Amino acid sequence: MLAKEIMRRKIVTVASWLTLQELAQTLERHGITGAPVVDAHGSVLGVVSQTDLVRARRESSAGIPSYHRELDEPTAALGLHFEECDRTRVEQIMTPGAISFDEETPAATLAAAMLERRVHRVLITRGKRLVGIVTTMDLLRALVALSRKAPRRAPAARAPGAART
Repeated sequence: MLAKEIMRRKIVTVASWLTLQELAQTLERHGITGAPVVDAHGSVLGVVSQTDLVRARRESSAGIPSYHRELDEPTAALGLHFEECDRTRVEQIMTPGAISFDEETPAATLAAAMLERRVHRVLITRGKRLVGIVTTMDLLRALVALSRKAPRRAPAARAPGAART
């Protein structure tokens, strides 16, 4: 089975200048956990995922999500309440670069690389053009499909008089 047989062709990409709040909304809207980060020309700059968002939140001050902080201004003493939208951008939390493979790469090679590098998605290219993405879920779907196609093995024959266990 090759990458081109299991990859998703509809790729949701995000811009490097998106705020973390906009990123979280994009991931939720599309029901995905990560996406390639591209520049204005569509060139891949890296990959960003929910893991990056969690890490950014954990590393932010006081454990408050970096995209939601209350201002500590004297206005609070006046009974006014303001919230500052964080200006942290995707480019500040993304994993730079991306693991990519040609669409003719065997699925087993993709899986081995994902295991070795502990990533949940790899990009699939044709030349320098991004044509697909393979996630761990895509690999699991392929495994299920392969197991359904595999011929059933007959139970191993027992020697005469052998006891069942």
